[in-house]
Amino acid sequence: MSVLPASPPGRRARRSSALAVSVGLCAALVPLAVVGGAAPAAAQDNGAALTPPMGWSSWSSVRYNPTEAGIEAQAKAMHDNGLIPHGFTYVNVDDYYYLKTTTDVDAYGRWKIDPAKFPNGMKPVGDYVHGLGEKFGMYLTAGIPVAAYNQNTPIEGTAFHARDIVSDTTKFENNFGPGRNGMYYIDYAKNPAAAQAYLDSWADLLASWGVDYIKLDGVGTWNAPDVQHWSQALNQTGRTIHLGLSLALDVKSAATWRQYSNSWRTDGDLECYCGTNGSPYPLTKWDNVAKRFAGSPKWAASNGPGGWNDLDSLEIGNGPANAGLTRDEMQTHMTLWAVTNSSLLLGTDLTAMDPTDLAMLKNDEVIGVNQAGRTARPVDQLTQQQTWVTPNPDGSYTVALFNLGSSAADVTARFADLGFSGSATVRDLWTHTELGSFSGSFGAGLNAHASRLLKVTPAASATYTSVRYHLVNAATGQYLDVSGGSTADGAGLVPAGANGATDQQWQLAPTGDGYFRIDNVKSGRLVNIPGPTTVPGTQLIQYHDDHHGNSQWKLTPTGTGAYTVTSRYDGQNIAVSGGSVVQQTAAAGSTAQQWTLVPVPVAGVAYKLVNANSGGRLDVGGASTANSAGLVQWQDNQAADQQWTFTAQGGGSYSVTNVNSGKSLNVPGSTTAAGTQLVQWPYDGNANSRWTLVDAGPNLVRLKSVSDGQLVDVDNGSLVNGGKVLQWPAGSGDNQKWSLVSP
Repeated sequence: MSVLPASPPGRRARRSSALAVSVGLCAALVPLAVVGGAAPAAAQDNGAALTPPMGWSSWSSVRYNPTEAGIEAQAKAMHDNGLIPHGFTYVNVDDYYYLKTTTDVDAYGRWKIDPAKFPNGMKPVGDYVHGLGEKFGMYLTAGIPVAAYNQNTPIEGTAFHARDIVSDTTKFENNFGPGRNGMYYIDYAKNPAAAQAYLDSWADLLASWGVDYIKLDGVGTWNAPDVQHWSQALNQTGRTIHLGLSLALDVKSAATWRQYSNSWRTDGDLECYCGTNGSPYPLTKWDNVAKRFAGSPKWAASNGPGGWNDLDSLEIGNGPANAGLTRDEMQTHMTLWAVTNSSLLLGTDLTAMDPTDLAMLKNDEVIGVNQAGRTARPVDQLTQQQTWVTPNPDGSYTVALFNLGSSAADVTARFADLGFSGSATVRDLWTHTELGSFSGSFGAGLNAHASRLLKVTPAASATYTSVRYHLVNAATGQYLDVSGGSTADGAGLVPAGANGATDQQWQLAPTGDGYFRIDNVKSGRLVNIPGPTTVPGTQLIQYHDDHHGNSQWKLTPTGTGAYTVTSRYDGQNIAVSGGSVVQQTAAAGSTAQQWTLVPVPVAGVAYKLVNANSGGRLDVGGASTANSAGLVQWQDNQAADQQWTFTAQGGGSYSVTNVNSGKSLNVPGSTTAAGTQLVQWPYDGNANSRWTLVDAGPNLVRLKSVSDGQLVDVDNGSLVNGGKVLQWPAGSGDNQKWSLVSP
């Protein structure tokens, strides 16, 4: 159970499907296959959620009346319907299983189970669920019950009491079940030992019932201390208990949620609350699903083993009418949840399953995308016909096509936008069908709100389309090179002075989980540990892509503008030894193990400049060829007004010229005013038409004006066609980052 949105301290929360969730615009939305993706922040290390959780939760279909018999019936149905072998394991009791928190608590101030609904208590339910090979989950909200304070109940196992941990009785935590305004805030500073002991006692009780999952609802940014202390309480039980947070959490606090929990709701309730006469059906509606397309991308970098984004319940199981979705919309619903690696917690009635829905839920290829944990991002968020993509360690790409429009339309995945050029084979994961080989792109006509989920495997002859780099050693200033410019497997890697040749140019091809293949432009071969061996001091070589970990590397910023480059295979770093050999060595923090990425745009190549926040292309408004025409972002149109060439102008600067007009990216009038819209103008050699490319992370750059040092920026992180492109002082937003995508 949840509300939209969670309220700040001192305000009552209420359920309303009409309330909108405001979202920030700070995520990299350009294709992951081109940009890569930073590894997520450190996750809570409690052994839970190594993959996104799967199962069932009672709120959507059961709502206000969970019962012992009802929960056990759902658990049995999950077992009997054969969902467990496909990964569905959790059976979670949501809200309304307890008595009013304003009047009823147990002897130690914790929620009291409603004996009319659960006459035997919770442990027998947990035992029954476990006996079916499933896991058992329950629901809580932050704080301490008002009744506990009023009765000043003791804290189990201590000399403390409820009033030792409450300072303010005028404000209430979000609580949506029996007895509104029934939970006071815990003051963790008033008596830290008492506060933690109270949560520990509750966590111990839950563990004694066999609880494997806790949903902590009503959480807002102000609840960060509650999340931290609940995490500590659950972990001290010695039982692996998944901690899931709800709802509509703030992405700015994503690192906190990931550090102390295992999943977090990224949006408000998916339920529409639009049934008649108290019916939970229909469970949702298309608009509620569609909102996730705008909200999900900014959370993509938070996903990873130990912690996952939660887009809310999966409302598939009881047929289209009960879902409130068409068949096409249901497939799109599950496809989005799969490619974003969301929790897959069913909200439907498992005792009344629709056979077609059940077959959807048992599609192991689709589930495999979800469980692989490689989060897709949209190539271009400015269009209603969207392609989402993530690369895979085997060299393939998982691609989803979505038509978000209200009428049928063609949706095309252009391979250059995915990260490669050439041909590829395509497999449909929903129909388990090999569709054949395609050159340059794959497109499909889709009904309104329909989708496809594909595996795209490039041919051996395919090449990467991401920006090229020089990898320059921080200690010696030498370039990563292949001995003798060889194109052969096994050729040794060496440091060398700049030679201007392609044997010193490299492309970073992401694997989808924070690692990269480092591909030599001349040879098409990868940086590789020979053997592979774990012996420190081994000279690295180039080798063809065999999809093994000894040719996959993580780039970690050092904070000095450089990176350490660490092997997935053995955790050692790429280093220069004696100025003559490139080898692997154990991490030592030395500059010999640090490398800078220097972007190398190729003269004469027409690039698309793709904004990292929106996926929009740098465009000349109206495809104008006139002087002073303003620059904007626009969805991909495959036209020359979105293509740009780079010409070296000395001192590491470039002119950036529009292919359609022949005019250059320019700060008008050499103004230094922040917020000035950029224009096109004939190149005149002045500083206001020269730009440097500043590394902004693997496969991303910032374009910095030589004239005033400001950056090319999309106005206010716009997500619409026509958003102005202007100059703005350097910040941390992804609206100042761009990828260079070649044909």
